[in-house]
Formats: sequence, C-alpha cells, structure tokens
Amino acid sequence: MQHLILYISCYSSRQAVREKGVCPVSIFYKHLLMDWLVKDLELSNYSDIPSLFDKDGTAYKIFGDEPATLIFIHGVGMCGEIWQPQVEHFSKDYRVITYDFLGHGQSLLKKDKLSLEDYVNQLNNLVNEIGVSSFSLIGHSMGALIAVAFALKHPKKVDTLIPINIVFKRTKKAQDSVIMRAKDVFQSQQIPNISQTLERWFKNKTSPYDLLKIDNVRSWLKNTSPKAYAEAYYLFATSDRVFVNNLSNLQPPVLYLTGSEDPNSTSLMSEQMAQETPNSWSESIESEAHMMAYISAKKVNPIIEYFLNNTTNTTT
Repeated sequence: MQHLILYISCYSSRQAVREKGVCPVSIFYKHLLMDWLVKDLELSNYSDIPSLFDKDGTAYKIFGDEPATLIFIHGVGMCGEIWQPQVEHFSKDYRVITYDFLGHGQSLLKKDKLSLEDYVNQLNNLVNEIGVSSFSLIGHSMGALIAVAFALKHPKKVDTLIPINIVFKRTKKAQDSVIMRAKDVFQSQQIPNISQTLERWFKNKTSPYDLLKIDNVRSWLKNTSPKAYAEAYYLFATSDRVFVNNLSNLQPPVLYLTGSEDPNSTSLMSEQMAQETPNSWSESIESEAHMMAYISAKKVNPIIEYFLNNTTNTTT
C-alpha cells in the first residue's frame, strides 16, 4: 500500500453576506450571487444531452471524443447525472461515459433478485456494444463495489480503478442495519428518511451552491423506483464481503478515495483495502463526507486527474 501525497491549493471561501443591518447593496449582491450560481449550474446541463440506449435497455451518455476513456458508475438511488462535475472537468481530455445502472434513472429493471454479477454484466454488455476495449473505471459507493467486481472479472479491460467512498468489512451491526432498511423499502415501496440520509451524506454543507446540489440529490432519490432501490441497497449491504481475500487479484493501479467525515465508508476501510491490494493507494479528503465527488468536485477531480496522469497499468 502507498499513500498518495498531493499538494492541492485550497479555495478561499466566499465571505457570507449579512442581511441584518446592512444596506440594500449587500442584499443585491447576494441575489446576484444566487443568479450566478444557478446560471453556472445550467451552463452545461447534463440533461440537455439525450440518452442513448443499448440493446438491454441501459441508458448511457458519451461526452468528448478523445481515445482514452473514463467510465463512471453512480451509487444507490442516484443516476448518471450525478457525474456532471466530472463530465465537465474530464471530457476535454477523455471520452467520458456515464450510465444508469439497473432500474435507476432511465435504465430498465428486467428481473427480481439481482446479484452483483448482474450489475457487472450490465456494464460489460454496454462496453462491448459501444466497442470500448479498455478504460479507466471510477465508481461511487455501490458503484465502487460494482467497479471492483468488474475489475476482478474483466482485468484486461480496466486500465485504472478508482473506488470512491467504498465500504469494506462492515460490522455485523452495520450490515444488519442496512439490510433492515432494504427490507423496509421492499415492504413499504417507499424510500424513507430522505432528510436524514441527506444529513449523513452532506455534512456541514450549507452554502447556496451546496443547497442547490443537495436539492438535486433529493430529487433523484425521490424519483428512484423503490423496488430498484431496495434491490441495489440489499446488495450494497452484503457485497463488500465478496472482496475479502480477493483484492490481491486486482491487476490495475487502484486509488481508494474517501472523505474523513464519511461515517459509513470510512478512511480505515479504504486503508484496509489498499493494504490488501497490489499497486494501490488510499487517500482521505479532510472535512468531506459521502457525496464529496458531487458537492466538492473541485477537491476530488484534481486527485483523480493526478492519479490518472501518474500511474500506468503494466499488466495490460
């Protein structure tokens, strides 16, 4: 295991505008800032690009036309759109592919009782149909589990692997809690406690810009099929054990990336996975939680970019 040491300049935070006891000019600039933030989010609207569909009904999008390819896999309750900050950052230098995994976003859910292999096969069928022979694979949360499973099954196809906010060797108590939540969703056909979930995913994120992004995530959660959510969430509860004693078989360079404030995908988990994985690094971003790749892309993207530019898969 190696630790990736990076020197990334911090971004100065905007000074909060006080409305109490200030002149109307200050209030004007606050509203001007809000208008700018909204327009900034709309500059390259991911949803303006129409989805393509493979023969199995998987919805995907392709950005950029460079030969090197990055594929991003989202987590439970999300969709490919959550990777918009990465699409904007990387599509200048890479061909970027995002897709909706089974039953999420616009992709079909064709059967019950899914296995992790079903999600791996979905991605493999997609890349075969598109004609991508090798690529770098980045996954978040459940998407990170899929990414690792894919790299183990199809090692020659993965040039570089970056699992973000991945879980590993959960305690029995933690696993039972996630399984119980999945069963509740199966029975009620509703996704409960969305506000509490968002509080856990986004710690101390209160700026106007942050709140706009949190609203997006809330909307994606609310629009996810409860059945598809429960199927994926149950696997999310159990699949991390699949990798115990298997990580030594990973062939590409691997960066395990998480946030110091993520209570479920902890820094210790990433360090443990890196210790068991050859040619691997682990990195924890201070003061960031589970959804850091979306809400703090300016911290996450340079780390991904550095890793992609400074590692080589010598096995392919």
